[in-house]
Amino acid sequence: MRIVASPSIARRSTQDVPPAQRLDYWADVLASALVPMAIHCPSPRQFESNLFSAPLGPITVTAQCGSAHDVLTTQREIAQSRGRSFHLVMCRNHAWTMTHRGQARLLPGELALFDSQLEFELHCPDTYDFLNLTLPPEWLATWGPNLEGLTGRRIPADSGWGRVLSGYASQLSPEFIIHAPLAESVLADQIGALLALTANELSGNPLNASPTQRCLLERIHEYLVQRCTEPQLSAGDIAGALNVSPRTLHRVLASGGETFGQQLLTARTRVAVRMLQSRAFDHVTTAEIGRRAGFTDASHFVRVIRHGTGRTPRELRQGRKVDESGG
Repeated sequence: MRIVASPSIARRSTQDVPPAQRLDYWADVLASALVPMAIHCPSPRQFESNLFSAPLGPITVTAQCGSAHDVLTTQREIAQSRGRSFHLVMCRNHAWTMTHRGQARLLPGELALFDSQLEFELHCPDTYDFLNLTLPPEWLATWGPNLEGLTGRRIPADSGWGRVLSGYASQLSPEFIIHAPLAESVLADQIGALLALTANELSGNPLNASPTQRCLLERIHEYLVQRCTEPQLSAGDIAGALNVSPRTLHRVLASGGETFGQQLLTARTRVAVRMLQSRAFDHVTTAEIGRRAGFTDASHFVRVIRHGTGRTPRELRQGRKVDESGG
């Protein structure tokens, strides 16, 4: 069965070419969409693969699924690349192995960061479901000098910030991106902030905020509470209001073990819950309450409220009415 992609999503599939051309075609696809790679498959004519991608601000989110195969990048392929890029990679359905500054075996949900200017080898022993986030080096550098230290390291899905990064990344897909309930800059910044927190955690360095940072952190929280209902609010908006750079804002949040996206959703959730539990808003629909709290997608609003409170917006409202009636 062919998958019909949205016009906003780039789609490539080996179904579009004769079986004898599939491996060569897929090598061209990978070179264009990601980086040049040599591909090996034991049964080239049976090889199948599909790729879907969509931009997320400076990041490109790519989903790949298909047959078992191996890929290899040597100096030959590196010389053919169009420039340097970093790739945060996860397989969502089975374990896989990589060789990149050393060898590692990764379980489903675990992540690895690849540098396109370094040789690597990747072995997919079974049908695969991969997520690839392409990160420009200049963007990655804004999140701190130690992020390149993650290159070639296994990022466990059961560590503190590694678990959060894995959970967040696993929710990303080209389909999600084109219907995203938050601004692209917020979603992309969440990746950068979580990578910075993960790199700091794996390096063994504690996050210690100075008195100046703690003061700025409090001001960030205040501004977020004041402006969280703005649907397109970004970290740059808050940073500009505080006369600091977005990079400083994210670092200060990271010193408190926080991310901008996390705090923004928390602030919006509190606003929505207050309205749902107030009789003054009984005449307002739950969908409109979500919109007034800054949520642009009604279904996302319901999921966030259920996750934060254990109840849907409608159940929260009905529960308050029952309590008031003494039922």
